[in-house]
Amino acid sequence: MGKNYPDYDALREQYEAGNISAVDFVTQQSDELTEDYERYCKDNSLDADSERSALSFMEYRDELFEESLSN
Repeated sequence: MGKNYPDYDALREQYEAGNISAVDFVTQQSDELTEDYERYCKDNSLDADSERSALSFMEYRDELFEESLSN
């Protein structure tokens, strides 16, 4: 059975309040997103424990989302 993840909105509130890091925000959403993040870091030679890497991944995901909306 998969890991029990917190509600996305609650997680986002925690991140925006500064209670959790960007790395925690990314990796506490789902197994699938964590795997995507780890793959992204590996493919781009980034440190998965780095706040900068997590922010870069979040920006990358936002760009993918915006692109999907425009198609």
